[in-house]
Amino acid sequence: MPFGLKLRRTRRYNVLSKNCFVTRIRLLDSNVIECTLSVESTGQECLEAVAQRLELRETHYFGLWFLSKSQQARWVELEKPLKKQLDKFANEPLLFFGVMFYVPNVSQLQQEATRYQYYLQVKKDVLDGRLRSTLEQGIRLAGLAVQADFGDYNQFESQDFLREYVLFPMDLALEEAVLEELTQKVAQEHKAHRIIMEIMCTWASSSWEFL
Repeated sequence: MPFGLKLRRTRRYNVLSKNCFVTRIRLLDSNVIECTLSVESTGQECLEAVAQRLELRETHYFGLWFLSKSQQARWVELEKPLKKQLDKFANEPLLFFGVMFYVPNVSQLQQEATRYQYYLQVKKDVLDGRLRSTLEQGIRLAGLAVQADFGDYNQFESQDFLREYVLFPMDLALEEAVLEELTQKVAQEHKAHRIIMEIMCTWASSSWEFL
């Protein structure tokens, strides 16, 4: 630990000193990072720290949220001290990073890193069942997602890895035989795609109709 400081764990926070605390932030790729802040730091300062790690400049599209004591999602008020909000309203000091404002067209996003975070958000919303699609749309979106996440079809000797990859919404109850059939359709959809970065924009644009 730099400067010989030792972490002292309290009931809710890792505390570095009376004036600092460490909070965790879950990113859209499910990784969790830690951020050391002053007790007076605003939500905006925390968001900017996250954006710096993600190399994001277009921060105005994003926000931070947490689960309240009643298990409801609540957005952080960015202009106010973060720790006070977590102490008063949060079930635990775990923040979630996500898209707060959607644009009418994904082409308005100037930065590649911004488009990638939009892609992760929309994919997550589809798989979590917050954005609904037909099976046909789901197959198309799954094929695009596989291309974006894994690259070209011809890199793989077989498509068996797709059986371990979440392709469809969690709440979609599918019999094993039906799931296998749909997975093969996703493999064929994947075969049709080539350029990864173009795929992410197409995936997000295709999903826009569900928003």
